[in-house]
Amino acid sequence: MVSDVDKRGHTLLVVEDSRSVAGLLADRIGLIEGVTVEVAGTLEEARKIVLARKDALFLAVLDLNLPDAPDGEVVPWVMSQGVPVLVLTAGLNDNERDGLMDMGIVDYVNKTNPSEIEHVVRTVERIYRNRHISVLVVDDSNSARAYLMELLRRYGYRLREARDGASALAQLEQHEDIRLVLCDQNMPGMDGVALIGRIRQRYSRSHLCIIGMSNYGSGMLSARLLKAGANDFINRPFLEEEFFVRVNQNVELIELIRSMEENANRDPLTGLYNRRYLADAGRMMLEAAARNGQGLAVILMDLDHFKSVNDRFGHFGGDEVLRKVARHLLEITRSSDIVARYGGEEFCVVAQNVDGHKARLLAEKLRAEIAALEVTIKGTAVSLSASLGVVVRPGSGLEDMLTRADRLLYEAKSSGRDQVRMEQENP
Repeated sequence: MVSDVDKRGHTLLVVEDSRSVAGLLADRIGLIEGVTVEVAGTLEEARKIVLARKDALFLAVLDLNLPDAPDGEVVPWVMSQGVPVLVLTAGLNDNERDGLMDMGIVDYVNKTNPSEIEHVVRTVERIYRNRHISVLVVDDSNSARAYLMELLRRYGYRLREARDGASALAQLEQHEDIRLVLCDQNMPGMDGVALIGRIRQRYSRSHLCIIGMSNYGSGMLSARLLKAGANDFINRPFLEEEFFVRVNQNVELIELIRSMEENANRDPLTGLYNRRYLADAGRMMLEAAARNGQGLAVILMDLDHFKSVNDRFGHFGGDEVLRKVARHLLEITRSSDIVARYGGEEFCVVAQNVDGHKARLLAEKLRAEIAALEVTIKGTAVSLSASLGVVVRPGSGLEDMLTRADRLLYEAKSSGRDQVRMEQENP
């Protein structure tokens, strides 16, 4: 099962009678890429916006006390329209807190503390990003599973479920977008400790978070789950606030690690993959191609006379040319291809499932597209061309292919540039 939260729109509604607070929220939230903000100061204004734009709203941030709704009437009305709600309040007693949580609000924030405005912004951004993140709930109890999924639905996560360990492993195999697993300990056939151990045989802690859960928790059980590979443990029953904090912290940890790894694999100037990533991913692509009996091509490309561009426009101008070429290479290659900056003005494309004929066609297309690329620096048009070397024979591995492609590239340069040189498939 997958929830339909990813179908929500991109608009956030702020309902707040304080113009300064509403303006601050709108300005800060408006900086989140992809999010637009609508502002209302009364329940009546909020009604008009919700009824007109219900399908576009993914969340509403609501002041609990409005001039025409002093007792929080705005909250149940907005929720009745199917819009998730984050509540702003000047303070709550325990009974008021219980009432709001029972309604199913996402969270509540004390707006009297200026620093909490940033918490609101982070929560909004978290919910907006969650539409692309799947959480797998594993529990043999239908009611317990449904409760956890309802909580996760408030924060906008995509949801998947499994009633036992075997189906959980099948879900992970099938759906690569799962970032978090909530795993009950007490399940027939395969308990939580055993399932977590199986999961960790394939998925590391830095790529998939697991939170173990149990109604019969103890220090020993939590230790067993953590030693088996869980990132965290939650004892049932729990407060909803604690649950959301634990879940969101673990998801943010995964995002942080993935972002660090992605940055380590990217060229900072062009945003293309770097040689480190090319070596690792290219080797795996070559091994996969050999297993599946498919062809693989390595194409090295060097921009001709690039030194003259730097001499004429300076390194800032040269950098702009490299960025534009990189963007264009991404546009004209397939998403399954690796496009990397190999060094200086050199680029590399590793294309899978191509034979020699297709590899030459691709290389000629790349050459022609670079020659036709319109680049203007400081109001002056810059003409570009490229020399390319192409190999399709695997030889002794990826490094060997890159070395041979490099020799062919310089043959193309020494023969007049703006051309493709390709080795014979069967020498």
